[in-house]
Amino acid sequence: MLHPLRTTETRESGFTLIEVLIAMMVFGIISVLVAYSLTLSMTLTRSSRANEVAANLAAQQVDIARSAKDVFSVVSGTVTQTIDGTQYTITKIAGWVTSTGTVADCGTSQGILQNKTLNVSVSWGGMRPGTKPVQASTLLAPAGPVNDPASGTILVHVTNASGAGVANIPITAKPDATITPNTAATITPGPPSTDADGCSYALKVTPGAYTVTVGKAGDGSISNSQVQVPTVKVSVVAGQSAVVEMQYDKAATPVLTLAAAGTLIPTNLPMTYIPQSDPYTTVPTITGVTATTPLFPFGSGYQVFAGALMSTGAQPTCLSVDPQQWTQQNAAGHVGSRADAIPAPSGTSAAVVAMPVVSIAVSGKWLVAKSAVAASTVGDPGCATATTANVMTLTYPKSAGNAAVIALPYGTWMVYALSNQGDALTSSALVDVSKITRPVGSPPATSATIFTLDPRLP
Repeated sequence: MLHPLRTTETRESGFTLIEVLIAMMVFGIISVLVAYSLTLSMTLTRSSRANEVAANLAAQQVDIARSAKDVFSVVSGTVTQTIDGTQYTITKIAGWVTSTGTVADCGTSQGILQNKTLNVSVSWGGMRPGTKPVQASTLLAPAGPVNDPASGTILVHVTNASGAGVANIPITAKPDATITPNTAATITPGPPSTDADGCSYALKVTPGAYTVTVGKAGDGSISNSQVQVPTVKVSVVAGQSAVVEMQYDKAATPVLTLAAAGTLIPTNLPMTYIPQSDPYTTVPTITGVTATTPLFPFGSGYQVFAGALMSTGAQPTCLSVDPQQWTQQNAAGHVGSRADAIPAPSGTSAAVVAMPVVSIAVSGKWLVAKSAVAASTVGDPGCATATTANVMTLTYPKSAGNAAVIALPYGTWMVYALSNQGDALTSSALVDVSKITRPVGSPPATSATIFTLDPRLP
């Protein structure tokens, strides 16, 4: 017979602490697995539902394109649509198939336009990793022939600085009046403004020579060749397309500060702007000590310096104005280098483009600076002076006070002081170097009237 106390202890004993902890851990693991399974199931269900909706949206875009009365109205674009709290992004990419089988945004120069392609891609917020957007595509045939074998087509593709198509740009195409004889004829109706892809088309064009104009005066835009309202000459051939590719964007107008207030700046000062492409020399608008000019908004910006690197030709004619061309080391062992590029976003920005400044001990004179030939010992890379067209002649406002402080491009110069603005540039009007205070470290003058402004200063 058991002792009464022993019986009571056995009957009231429970789980130990370790057994409770193990039970809780097992329960936790099972709970996590159940929760994960439920979450995964819900995620897969939501992903499957979103995929189904995306497929319907893609099919809807294809149906809309197929029902379009004019295939030219089917263009690229991106739209968003929210359904049941999920945002779907619909991306459409349209292109033309020519008679040669080539596909391009607006068509190509080989062959004539035949069919249009449309590729639709639909993605949505919260897509699971590894899930691809839903794709759909179709081939659209025009209601009738777009062109005929006896005529040609003019295709115009306008893009901005980032390469995206630019819409609503006016396009004109007219017979080239500079060519005779010319079989070209007036295009009626004329090509429309560019669509969302930046495309414009002139169909069934009589073969011949034409001039195509992009944009209109006063629209604030400029081409990548730095031309406002650019024109392109094209030749239309029967059974083929003439393609005009043009980068055209809102002009940037950086305000360049050239010197300190009170410094005289040439009224006809040329400036050289170097973007990612070829150098561009122009005469900007000078206001006091600042210069402004419209520029194509290249993302790389522009390296800028005063002076005309190029004159009448495509090759540089005055290397002296470009600090980078001063490759011969001076006495201190230095060579020249350009300043960092200034940004050129669409719109207006400000930057400093410093010019060498000299002080001339004259008063009440009209000053004229003229590029000169440097002595071989100076290290000046040279500025062509063989023809008048290649000589830089800079004119300044009338000086006042005891001395005139003027800014000049880098290079070798001589300065004339004239009593009247229209006086001839005679040797008697040349200013002696002894009356000219130059930047510290400038090369010694090698002539009584010729001095050099050197970018290789310490």
